[in-house]
Amino acid sequence: MTPTPIGMASVRGTAFRLIGIARAAAVHDAVRIVGGGAQGFTFREVAAIVRPSASKGEARSDEMLMEHHAIMTALSRDNLVLPAPPGATFRSGASVMQWLELHAVALADGLAYVDGRCGARVTAERDLAGATSDPAVLPPSAAAIESFRALRRHASATVPVTTDMVGDGTTIAAEAFLVERGAWDRFAAEVLAEDERSPGLILRLSGPWPVYDFVRLQF
Repeated sequence: MTPTPIGMASVRGTAFRLIGIARAAAVHDAVRIVGGGAQGFTFREVAAIVRPSASKGEARSDEMLMEHHAIMTALSRDNLVLPAPPGATFRSGASVMQWLELHAVALADGLAYVDGRCGARVTAERDLAGATSDPAVLPPSAAAIESFRALRRHASATVPVTTDMVGDGTTIAAEAFLVERGAWDRFAAEVLAEDERSPGLILRLSGPWPVYDFVRLQF
């Protein structure tokens, strides 16, 4: 099948910032949602959604990160998408097509893996106001380990999340969970149950998120 650029007059001499990977059948809808001159390159069943970039070396900024997250949130709401790392750019449309063709099988497998799923993040914190010296109650760090172990039974995959807050005296750890969209309410209820079960420990849930923590694109 011939690779096809969508919504593009010319690909020569233009750098592109990668937004994410979608299924080829949904490329037109994805391009419409992303806006801002977005274009799509398709190869077989996968599509790279891109926007024009000033240059291949475009510097990452807080503004870029916020814009990328806003786009991904809108795009992931009703579409299956693998998020690209913010600022990932290609020097030309030909470079996009080369990369897409090289990784098409892995990208299609990745889309299938996250289909119908979303990201959740749970942060474990010490409840300083609820601390107890009762020897029958697990210390917060041990309780967090047990709570995360229990929550993993309700997720398809998990990964630890690095956060600058760990070691601040309150935050113990953070973990990302890949959760079935249809089971989100159940997962949230499990987090609440674990939070209530452990005195001295606070569990904070955020999401649903795009599947940032479970995608590692190769360039």
